[in-house]
Amino acid sequence: MQMRQFQHISKDNLILLNDFLARLGEGVRSFRYFEKRPLEVVVDHLLAVVLVDETSGPLAYGHLEREDGVLWLGIAVAEEQKGKGIGKLMMHYLINFAREHNEKTINLTVDKSNAVAAHLYESFGFVISDEKHNYYKYVYQIP
Repeated sequence: MQMRQFQHISKDNLILLNDFLARLGEGVRSFRYFEKRPLEVVVDHLLAVVLVDETSGPLAYGHLEREDGVLWLGIAVAEEQKGKGIGKLMMHYLINFAREHNEKTINLTVDKSNAVAAHLYESFGFVISDEKHNYYKYVYQIP
């Protein structure tokens, strides 16, 4: 049985995030969060977490970040882990964390070309609140 654990990222274990990003593979095309940001930015997020398997290593990354009073969710799954339910595990973890911290609304954006991710978000109850040329903005009202 695989042992998976959510590890919160801090300045002391940023290497986990770096290890995950090295495994992201083709996902780097749609998860561009770190293109213009240093890894260290996650230390100040409400939550930054890596799902780690004791034998396979980092499987997924997720965060909840407050920007100008708006809570944003970001998620990425390692290329070789796609289609295995890892994204669902991360989404449950992030939404539950937000709920436990009395958050009311979560926002995210997704490339229009990323139908798999859009389907995942919609399965959790996220709805499109805005549309731009190449992406959708989604919002989720936490029950």
